[in-house]
Amino acid sequence: MRGFVDVHSHVVPSGDDGAEGIEEGLTLCRLAFEAGTDVLFATPHAHAPWDTFPRTPARNATYAAAFPEMQKEVATWGLDLRRGWEVYPTVITPENVGEYTLEGTRGVLIEFPGSWLDLDDAIEILTEAGRVVEAAGLVPVFAHPERCRAVAEDPGCIRPLFDRGWLLCANAPSFLGRHGVVAERTAWALLAAGQIALAASDGHTPGRSPVLQEAYNVVCKRHGEAVARPLFTGSALPWS
Repeated sequence: MRGFVDVHSHVVPSGDDGAEGIEEGLTLCRLAFEAGTDVLFATPHAHAPWDTFPRTPARNATYAAAFPEMQKEVATWGLDLRRGWEVYPTVITPENVGEYTLEGTRGVLIEFPGSWLDLDDAIEILTEAGRVVEAAGLVPVFAHPERCRAVAEDPGCIRPLFDRGWLLCANAPSFLGRHGVVAERTAWALLAAGQIALAASDGHTPGRSPVLQEAYNVVCKRHGEAVARPLFTGSALPWS
């Protein structure tokens, strides 16, 4: 299928754990495009200062230099590459929130703290970040909730985010078990509850590629095309 919209990837070099250079980034973009992605958002990590990949002047410069070169090249194939960030919730402030929008939308991709951080207050810090985003007239888009320990232990804890109309974006590979059995089980449970609005690749490398087709096929098989298609085509995004 063509027409996929992927709101979460690390295909543009930025000094994070995604593409290491433009050549690798273009390879990732080619993989995505050939598997049906028409719009691909590059969303480098914007971690908290204490974490692995905080924004720095050097990282900003790397991203700023690589993005236009890659965008121009992939446009010749027909791929629409757009800017964004995957921002850790405590980084967001009223002063900087506008820097983090997904280009061409009012969405802000906020990273759900993963199980590797073992936080006890994940939902609280996400709720606060969501309020800041919403107060700016923007829409929170929460990345990979199924990979958060708190959600895996109690999927119902996510309800306050969902009830505010905020968007939950699962990692498509979670539906294939590629983030482990716990994330897989949680992703399917959230989808069955009608709480997943988007699915994205979170592609980083050729071995963890930005390809959506396989996950789309699996979701179609279990829930039907009417459920799967909106998740993978960006229907829920607040396009501007």
